[in-house]
Amino acid sequence: MNTENRWVYKRMRKTFADFHFRFSIKAKLTFAFLFLGLLTILLMGFLSYTYYSGGIKRDFYRISQEATLRLNHHIDFYIYQLGKSTSSVAKDELIQQWMKQGQSHSLKEKVDVQNVLRRSVALNYPEIAGMFLLTPDGRTLAMSNLSLTSEEVFNDEPWSYDGFQEKTVVIPTHTVKYITGDVRVLSLELPIYSIENMDFLGKLVIDFYLDEINRTFEKAALAPKGRFFIISEEDSIVYYPEYSWLGVDRKLTELGKLDLSVNESASIQEWEGRKTLVAVTKSETTGWSFVSTVPFAEMASATKNTPNAMIAAFLIIALGIVLTVPFLSSIFVRPILHLSKVMSNVERGDLNVRAVYVSGHDEFQYLNRSFNMMVDQIQELIETVSTLKYKEVSLQLREKEAMVKALQTQINPHFLYNSLDIIKSMAYLEDMPEIVNMARSLADFYRYTAKDTDSMVKLEDELTQLKHYLSIIHVRFPGTFRSQFSLNDQFMKCLIPKLIIQPLVENAVKYAIEPKAGKGSIIVNAFNDLTDLVIEVADNGPGIRPDRLAEIKSMLTQLSENAQLGYGRQQSLGIANVHARIVLQYGSQYGVRMDSFESRGTVVSIRLPLNMLQIHSDK
Repeated sequence: MNTENRWVYKRMRKTFADFHFRFSIKAKLTFAFLFLGLLTILLMGFLSYTYYSGGIKRDFYRISQEATLRLNHHIDFYIYQLGKSTSSVAKDELIQQWMKQGQSHSLKEKVDVQNVLRRSVALNYPEIAGMFLLTPDGRTLAMSNLSLTSEEVFNDEPWSYDGFQEKTVVIPTHTVKYITGDVRVLSLELPIYSIENMDFLGKLVIDFYLDEINRTFEKAALAPKGRFFIISEEDSIVYYPEYSWLGVDRKLTELGKLDLSVNESASIQEWEGRKTLVAVTKSETTGWSFVSTVPFAEMASATKNTPNAMIAAFLIIALGIVLTVPFLSSIFVRPILHLSKVMSNVERGDLNVRAVYVSGHDEFQYLNRSFNMMVDQIQELIETVSTLKYKEVSLQLREKEAMVKALQTQINPHFLYNSLDIIKSMAYLEDMPEIVNMARSLADFYRYTAKDTDSMVKLEDELTQLKHYLSIIHVRFPGTFRSQFSLNDQFMKCLIPKLIIQPLVENAVKYAIEPKAGKGSIIVNAFNDLTDLVIEVADNGPGIRPDRLAEIKSMLTQLSENAQLGYGRQQSLGIANVHARIVLQYGSQYGVRMDSFESRGTVVSIRLPLNMLQIHSDK
């Protein structure tokens, strides 16, 4: 925005502000209510008209579709009956012989065949204009109830050059030139077969007037000025009340102004100088489009009074606003302004200010009293929060730290006692040099666990102490026990909570190796899963029963939800201990997960946030 535009914008704002503040609140409220009343009425009128118009279109389409389906069914049935009643002609002996004779036939035979056709017309439908026999070898025999200028006029009819199809075909309205003038007819083509061997002999064509269709449509008007008409697939007019339009291309008439591409719903179009509802339904048998049109005003006569009703409603609302707003504004504005001023002082930090309160049942006085109580409570809460916040945070931190240390110290004596039992048993039974190595490994491991100074250790240090522990197990089960480590060097410097892998390995020894007399394996590996570090301890022991596995998983879930509230009372020293420590430190989405396959082994995994594991660098 350049300087000139900015100046114009500021000038407009100032002009609006000056104009705005020239009027009292009463005047502005009156104008606002009048404007809102007018806007509401206009919006309601627009929505009502739109909704009503949509309802009219839906109802019109439904009604016209039902009427069109009935008309379509009636016309299909009429054509079917017409074809059925004349199909016996094709089986007549004279017609069968004429169709087979080729070019050798006498004038008498031709007249006899024409008499058969004429007799069939006289006994069936008077609206039949003519009947014609055509053979594939080019012969045509005509029988017409009207005088012809020449039989050559039939060469212009569609059935004379559309070939021979072995099925019934309805040809849309077209013009035939008789001496009396142009006549619009529909044509029905019926295949003729030999009654001896069912060979295809040719076709029987029936030209018939639209009298029956016209009578049907005259009885099916949707409204006084509503119309039905039919359009062929080639977009020619099959039926329309205007006789001169029959058989003519729709685009050459006034109907060409209509958009007939909408087949799923009704549309409102401008036609013949007025809004018109148009619905199109396509016949599945003939492929013709049945179109119904009704002037919108005839279907929506109720909307004529809508503008007058809107004006009357607005005048009534405006009169009520002018009479009541000035009085009401003086009642409501004063207490609002007072409360607004007091709230502004509180917003600036002045908690000593109070709203004026007068005892009574007035809602504004209730609001003033509630506001005063709210300010009092806020003042008390601010003082209480500022006093207790530090105490509460400090207490939570101390409780968490004490709980983590308590969980960690539970591990130390457990392993020591087990190891001493092993040493004592082996020393009693055998005098072997391996006891010296075993004792040394035990001393190193206990010295590592006894250190309380660091709660976070490098992964490689944790694995070193784990190998000390496993060396003792190898001495206990020589030649049968196997252990394997598969970890990427990139994770070795990660700092992890101390003693979270050894308890899981100890559980694997207790429940997987010992029951099999040492015949088993333990594999420790680590990998990254997106942003997490996963450490797995797998064994090939007997696995865990499904019910027991479900109990352990349920216990781990409860620990994830309530680790800080109650785990200090747990006596378990293995998975529960490790899981609670990880949840306390990193959150409930991390911890221990157990998967077991009965008779095949168990996999216990530890999930830690890799981005929170500080990488230790040696200098």
